[in-house]
Amino acid sequence: MNSKFLEQYKEKYKSLEDAAKLIQSGDKIVSNQFVSEPIGILNAIGKRAEAGDFDDVEVLGLGPTLSTDWIKPEVYPHLRASSVFILSPILREAVRKGYADYIPDNVSGNAAVFIDRIKDLAPGKAKVMSASAPMDKNGFFCTATAPLYFHDVAKQENAMVIIEVNENQPYVFGDNFIHISQVDCIVESNRPLYTIPVAKEGSPEDVAIADLLLERIEDGSTIQLGIGGMPNLLGTLLANKHDLGAHTEMLGDAYKYLWELGVLNGKKKTLSRHKICACFALGSEETYKWMHENPAVEMHSTTWTNNSYVIGQNNKLIAINQAIEVDLTGQVASESIGTKQHSGTGGQLDFVRGAQLSQGGKAFICLHAAANTSKKGRVSKIVPMLNHGTSVSVPRQDVDCVVTEYGVAQLRGKTMKERTQELISIAHPDFRAGLREEAKKLHLL
Repeated sequence: MNSKFLEQYKEKYKSLEDAAKLIQSGDKIVSNQFVSEPIGILNAIGKRAEAGDFDDVEVLGLGPTLSTDWIKPEVYPHLRASSVFILSPILREAVRKGYADYIPDNVSGNAAVFIDRIKDLAPGKAKVMSASAPMDKNGFFCTATAPLYFHDVAKQENAMVIIEVNENQPYVFGDNFIHISQVDCIVESNRPLYTIPVAKEGSPEDVAIADLLLERIEDGSTIQLGIGGMPNLLGTLLANKHDLGAHTEMLGDAYKYLWELGVLNGKKKTLSRHKICACFALGSEETYKWMHENPAVEMHSTTWTNNSYVIGQNNKLIAINQAIEVDLTGQVASESIGTKQHSGTGGQLDFVRGAQLSQGGKAFICLHAAANTSKKGRVSKIVPMLNHGTSVSVPRQDVDCVVTEYGVAQLRGKTMKERTQELISIAHPDFRAGLREEAKKLHLL
């Protein structure tokens, strides 16, 4: 390795505790997330916040997901999380009770939102941080499984860039590197990588939905699988397809499985041929090892992967995502239950719109027709109107197809009456008569 780079590394290296002392009152921290979340330094900053060492510091990101011990009511005046997505139950509870904040946004716009929130800060008052693989011989750090918005924000002139080196992080190709000359502070924290359980067999409803989708995915398609058990199940069932490609937000275990079978080869992709393109990965340790130095896998910024116009350059782009409920006009709710924020918009709308721009593209919104609840018993997830205060994740004018275990409702280009009929036809049979009556009251039938 170049001795000049090693010398710079030594000069910029700090312990986690000393690096945490760089945080001052009024700072804003833009933190990378998921497997590339810099847990060590965030935890150290959290301890300083609990001690009351500073006030009014905001942590921006898609989380935090893993560093959450400091998310407490008493710490909120000192250190608070403002997130564009909620994955952690601790963060979800904090948002509901008012000691963390949610920022509505599509993933494609996350970098722009964070840049806007830090643009007026004095130099060094914006701390931009990420975990990374060890520095390579050319002086580059790789943000491993999740470049996300990090690189776009780190380029801002007022940003102080902090890298948390973790020798367990994979070295993944793509738009995924930052040079030591662009880094202000380096810390080390060799903790195990965050993994999610390998998906078990899906429910009967999931299997039925997956079977319906399999019929509609042609050989040579480029696939995007959203977060959730059903999309991951579908990925494993695509083994009999041929020449599939991948342009996705999240890279999970299903993609590794299909690539090793030779099914996912990208041969027919019309953008980044032969490459699996994503902006973050969540999966098993085996998947992270598979990504390491694999020329077939590329991680890119969310401003590229989730740009609908980029997505649409892939012919036969198939976007598959999940919802909480859908109303009879086609409005899709995927992120909140009434006024209670459950997750976030994520990249769902980005890919729904991207699929519409794709030649031969299709976008499927999937959900179970009914669900059991503790308060109301069994309820329909196809509803006359969304619950009071529920956020609309995908507007009805953008929706292509809605899928339950009872069928596929094709909504794009349909009249209000036609789409109401389509949606009732895929509702649970026990609720169809009631939905028809409600639809008449709403003048939809």
